[in-house]
This record gives sequence, C-alpha cells and structure tokens, in this order.
Amino acid sequence: MDAGVYLRISDDRTGEQLGVARQREDCENLCTEKGWRPVEYLDNDVSATSGKKRPAYERMLDDIRAGRIGAVVCWDLDRLHRRPIELESFMALADDKQIKLASVSGDVDLSTAQGRLIARLKGSVAAHETEHKRARQLRAAKQKAQQGRPQWTYAFGYVDGEPDPRIAALVTEVYRLILSGGSLKDGCKLLNDAQAYREWVRRPVDPETGERETVIEYREWTESPLSAFLRKPRNAGLRSHTDTATGVTEIVGKGTWQPLVDEGLWRSVQDVLSRRTITRRAVRRHLLSGVLGCGNCGYHLTAQHTQRGTIVYSCKNCRGCSVAEHHVKPIVLGLFGGRLAKKNAAHLMRCKQHDTAEAERIRQQVRTLNERLAGLGRDYGAGLLTALQVKEATEVINAQLADIEAQRRDADKVRVFDGIRVGTPEAVDDVQTLSRDRLRAVIDVLMAVTVMPSGKRGNVFNPERVQIEWK
Repeated sequence: MDAGVYLRISDDRTGEQLGVARQREDCENLCTEKGWRPVEYLDNDVSATSGKKRPAYERMLDDIRAGRIGAVVCWDLDRLHRRPIELESFMALADDKQIKLASVSGDVDLSTAQGRLIARLKGSVAAHETEHKRARQLRAAKQKAQQGRPQWTYAFGYVDGEPDPRIAALVTEVYRLILSGGSLKDGCKLLNDAQAYREWVRRPVDPETGERETVIEYREWTESPLSAFLRKPRNAGLRSHTDTATGVTEIVGKGTWQPLVDEGLWRSVQDVLSRRTITRRAVRRHLLSGVLGCGNCGYHLTAQHTQRGTIVYSCKNCRGCSVAEHHVKPIVLGLFGGRLAKKNAAHLMRCKQHDTAEAERIRQQVRTLNERLAGLGRDYGAGLLTALQVKEATEVINAQLADIEAQRRDADKVRVFDGIRVGTPEAVDDVQTLSRDRLRAVIDVLMAVTVMPSGKRGNVFNPERVQIEWK
C-alpha cells in the first residue's frame, strides 16, 4: 500500500532542510516496519497555524480523494495539523476513504471514538501551545520596540545596519523636494535617475520539492512604494510598534540605529503627505490645468488637445471660456518669474513658521486640540456636559484648528521657494529647472490667474484677458 509521508517544518531560515531530513528518516523507517511504500509530500518552511495554503498538504488530500494513497504517515500529529478546524476536515475525509494514520510518536486509529478523541486532544494542545507562543511573541515584540531595537534586517538606504552616505543624501533630497512642493513622481525620477533602485525580495516555493529560493530583483521606484517608504519612522531613527488588537501603529521612542534624515524634516513631510490630495493625471500632465480660473463662471480651466495638435484650456462648467496654451503660458511664466527676480521679493522668505521647533509646536497644538475634541464625546456620554456645551466647545476648538491650518499654509509659502534665489536675477533661471508640480506650487502661492471670455473678437488673442491677482 502507498502511504503519504507528510513532512513539514514551520521555520527553515537556512534552507538546508535539516529538520525535515530527520522527520523523513524516522517516517521512512516506520513505513518499512508496516510494509508501506512511502510517497513524500514536503512543506518546508511553511506554517500550519497561519491559515495559508500548504501546497504539498493540499496535493496529498487530492491523492487521498483520488484513492492513490491508503495511509498517511507523519512524525507527529502537530506536523499534520495545528488548527482544530483542519483536523476535523481531515478526519471526515479519512473516515470516508478508510485512511490509516500512523505517526512516529504513536499510531492513532481514526476509525474509533477513542482514536478521534486522542487526535482532538492533541490538536487542542497544539492550538493552545500556538496561542501561548503567539502571546509571548507579541509581548517580546513590544518589549523590543520599547528598547528601540530594530525589527528589520534589510532597509533601503542602509548597509549592514549603517546608513549608506550616497543613498542617505538622495533620500534627504527627496524629502526636501516633497516639502518644497514637488510630487512623488518627481521623487521617483530623482532616485531612478541616480540608479538608486529599490530591492524586491521574493522567496518562491517550488511546488514539487517545497524548497524556497531567495530571489532579489532591483526595480524602479513608483509613486505608491515611494509614498510608503517616506512615511516610515525608521528613516528618522524612530521606533514604531503596531498594536495587533487595534491595528494602530504608534511611535514608541528613538531607535538604536542612525537615521537617514533629520527627525524635524521627516515630521514636516508627514504633515505634507497627510494633507496632500490625490490629483487627476490630466492636472499633473499640463502645467496650468486647474490653475487658471474661468472669468465667466468662476470655475477652473482644464487642458484639452485639439485636432491640430495644440493644447487649449477651457471651462467644462459653462463652456464659455477658453484660451490656447501658447498664448497664456508665456504670460504667466514671464510674470511670476519676473516677480521672483525683483529685489523686494525677499519678503516672501520671511515666515517664522519655517522652523523645526515652531513646526513641532504646531503639531503638538493639533494633537492637544484633537484630544480635547475626543474628550468632549466621553464627557457627554458620562453626563458631565450637555449637548449645548459640547456644541459650543466644539466650535471653539474647530476655530482654533482652522487658525493653526492657516499658520501651516503660511509655512508652505516658504517651503515652495527652497532652491530658488528669490530677489535676484538668477531666480528666472532657477524657475526654468523646476518640475511641473513645483512650478504649480510656486504659482499657487504667488498669484491667482483668471482668464476672461474672448468676447466678439474671439479669433484674435487679447493679452488683457489674462488677469493676475498677486497673493
């Protein structure tokens, strides 16, 4: 009779399969004693508690259903199952197909009530051990976080746990780029142009042998992975921990490793990323799309391609205002470039909020006010406040939050000018090197542009249609 020899070990970090080799030897000896022909099913480095599929185990069940094997041999029942729900399903199949079950630690006759009881007891013990192990691991993970020790073994920007000077400089540049109005797309281009690619690690499982092979691929940065990377507290030398019960991740303190970027810079970028809205692709592609206002209805103009291959900005709301890009773009760029080059433009840089300590003070204020808002609900639920008192207090706190948001917007005015020699003739050249997203950010801070309808002389462009309101 053919017997399925099921071999499994949860964690094989070396990939040498020493654990399953010991299981194989004992199980094959057991098959020899019983006169069975062993048919091996191997799940190496695969957990039986995660609920994920075990390829070799699933293949063995298919062979049982097809009648290709008449017995199952394992080193111990916990190698076969560690979840009671899987055990019950296996026992039903074994009963239907009259499957014999043998283990090195002792045979279990699933055809008898006593045998099924023993199997269930062992399964319950295995589940109990798993739950206790999980609790110990969670507590150890929390302690490790509180001690500031890293959870990661590899991270972009680090070599053997130390910052790579070249990558750290590029990462800092990306953070500053985002802070000054650049987009994630600009950050991806910066890293990819410098060939600072991200590593993609795969560990595919061979369905036949169950072996894992580590495969490292180098991939270009895209917006989603870069956004996730920039949000990692690890980059600022901060240790975070996720509470598995609530799913909430919080920073618990300083890490024991050297940061890639300054903590103040990292926190400022988190504020920008959390407030930034996702724009449409058309808005990113064309410089003035969404920047120009419609002088007819007050809506904004968006870009459209004509049959002649030119770009026209038009209002999709009233359809009563449009202007060709080659007419309006030189006017806008010329005006705002010239404005930055004027000597009196230096006052644009005067903003006390552009300071790490001040930015942290603002963040602390927001946290305090949000905590007070949450406390109002608890006090109302406990009967300490009336509905009117809660309403009045909420209005006061929301007004304070609005004032802080205005301070943040003032701080943004300084950030977008980083790298531009404001107040000097060189400012015009600096503007020419900015990406579309940064140009849009600077224009948004400097001016409001409104395009008036063409009127009766619609076939002749009148520059006076472009009206500028300096902010």
